[in-house]
Formats: sequence, C-alpha cells, structure tokens
Amino acid sequence: MSTNNLLGIIFANVHDDLIPELTEKRSMASIPFGGRYRLIDFSLSNLVNAGVTKVGILTRANYQSLMDHLGSGKPWDLDRKNGGMFILPPYSTNATGVYRGHVDALAGTMTFLKRSIGEYVIMCDADVVSNIDVADMLEKHIEKGADVSIAYKYGDLPKNHKDTMILEVDKENIVTGIEVSKTMDTKVNFSLDVCIMKRQKLIELVEEADRNRLTSFAREVFKPKLASLKMFAYKVDGFAEVIDSYENYVNISNKLLEKSSREQLFNRERPIYTKIKDDMPTRYGIGSVIQNSFIADGCVIEGTVKNSILFRGVKVGRNAVVENCIVMQGGVIGENCEVKNVTMDKGANITDGVKISGTDSKYVFVPKDRTI
Repeated sequence: MSTNNLLGIIFANVHDDLIPELTEKRSMASIPFGGRYRLIDFSLSNLVNAGVTKVGILTRANYQSLMDHLGSGKPWDLDRKNGGMFILPPYSTNATGVYRGHVDALAGTMTFLKRSIGEYVIMCDADVVSNIDVADMLEKHIEKGADVSIAYKYGDLPKNHKDTMILEVDKENIVTGIEVSKTMDTKVNFSLDVCIMKRQKLIELVEEADRNRLTSFAREVFKPKLASLKMFAYKVDGFAEVIDSYENYVNISNKLLEKSSREQLFNRERPIYTKIKDDMPTRYGIGSVIQNSFIADGCVIEGTVKNSILFRGVKVGRNAVVENCIVMQGGVIGENCEVKNVTMDKGANITDGVKISGTDSKYVFVPKDRTI
C-alpha cells in the first residue's frame, strides 16, 4: 500500500521531565541510544520505511542538539523540494506561549496541518524504541474503516507516564474500553503513542479540544469519545520499549546485548537510519579484551570491555576495565581505570587511575563533558 498520502508528526520533547539526567541540555528525541542513534531515529525510520515523505517535528525546548542531528534530513531521504522535514516551533495558542500537551502543540501548528495535502496523519512520540511496520498499520486502519488506529503492546505498563492508555480490545482488535495511567500489576495492552487518523478528523478534534482548553489526547479526547469514534488497536510484537526513566533507559539499552533484541529492532527489511559520520573502524590494542559488548565505529580500545555499549569515538586506555557501562560519543576512560555500572554522557572523561562503580540496579551517571 502506498503511504504517499500519509503525513508524519513527531513530538520531540514528550516526557522530557522523566529523564532529567539526559534531557537537561537536549530533548527526549535527541537522547543517544544504541551506540550510534538518537531516539528520534526510530520514529523517523519507521515513517520513511513506509514511504512517508513529509514529516513535521514539534519542538518545545533544548532543541539545538536535535537540529544538529537532523540537519537537512538527508539520512532519512527527507531533504526534498516537495514534502521533506519541517521543524515546527514550540508555541501554542494558550496564554503561556509554550505548549503543555499534545493538543495545544498541534493547535499551535494548525497552519502546517491545514496546508498539508496528505489524507492521513500518523502521530508518534519520540520516547518509543521500536521498529513498526507503518505501511501495514495504515492498511489495517483502512481495512477496518477506523477513525483512529493506535499501536499497542501487551506487557508491563510503563510506570511513570501520566497519560498512557490501557486498551480493552475485542477479538477484532476494536477498542472497547480505555483507562488512562491506571496502576496495574498485571500485563496489559498499553498504547505506544503511535496513532493514525484522517487529517481532517485530526484538525476537527484539535480545534474542538483547543476551544475547551484541553491538553491531553488520551485523557481528554480519546477516552471521552470512545463511543463516537471507531478505534482500532494495532498490536506490535517484538522489541518495542518506552523510555520513562533513567533506570529504564539503562535497562532497555542493555537489552541490545541480547542477539534476539537486536534482530527484532534492526530489521534488514526496515533499517534504522541515523546521521552519517565517516570514521575509521574501531581499533583494538594488543592485549585488549572484549566480551559481549555493542561497540560503534571510531573507538580505540586498549583495555578490557565487558557487557557494555560504546558509542562512536570512545577511548579506553591500557589496563582499564570497563564493565556493565554505557559510554556515549567521545567518552574517554584513562589508563588503569576501573569503571563498572556507569553511564557516561557525551564527551565525559575519566582520568587515569580513577575507580568508579555503581550497582546493577543503580548506575552512576557522569554528565556531559564532565571530567572525573
């Protein structure tokens, strides 16, 4: 099915407050993940793999890093005359100026929605790491004659989101009930905050909600209108994870050390694209030891690395031991260091001879460009 009539919308700053360690100087969308990616790469790739050629990215704050990463949109084939990628301003129609939720974020970009020509719109949050077959989701949406289609996963409910929808579905996967952020100890069907609807229907819902000063689609639009809107639930199997805390970010990152998780997320039929950086292959010194680690290009490793994720350009000195760590781009670990259960943000530096250790349940965090 062609998806040329599908417009993409990505919310770049959604839930920034849930992971302040990594969003102090960047948006949720630009958080590094998996050695060489940013979180937005997954939503963007899901769209372009389905043939979407026009994507609006709604920003709110700390979006310089995001703009640097996205550039002209070339890695995602979105540097084009017709369609392409649009960075949308962080303003709403309310008196405060900066939007508070999904509704007034969209209300502030109504001109973009009305001037677009796509018949359908797909909206995605940037805190979901997944590989979703968007083309199949649109096809099912049309087949079911749905007003709204919502991607969901069956599993443990994200603990920290305020507006996560819990879906009750029938045997045809039609939504029959919605709860919002209800505490549940059992596995449930929960929304991945990826939904499709007709563009004109979205405009109508946003304008009505904005007139009533509503901010939440889940709580104040979808749930009250369940009886009047036909909602289809599209089940996503395999690797689909929601980032909702620093601890959760660490745990989800570490799943990439499992072969099955990598195979599910990095599907050759639907690749994950990112900003291209030409660098030399990683160089391993004589006597270096690497065990069960996910290592990007451009690294120089002269010590021991175990059960860790190393981003581009990381340096590990001689006789250093790096275990159960996430080391982001340009991180440096000096000689004779012992670093265990640590996350190092971009450009962090641990000098020679330093020993630093967290626990399996509480990783130490070293901020961006910090030297210890």
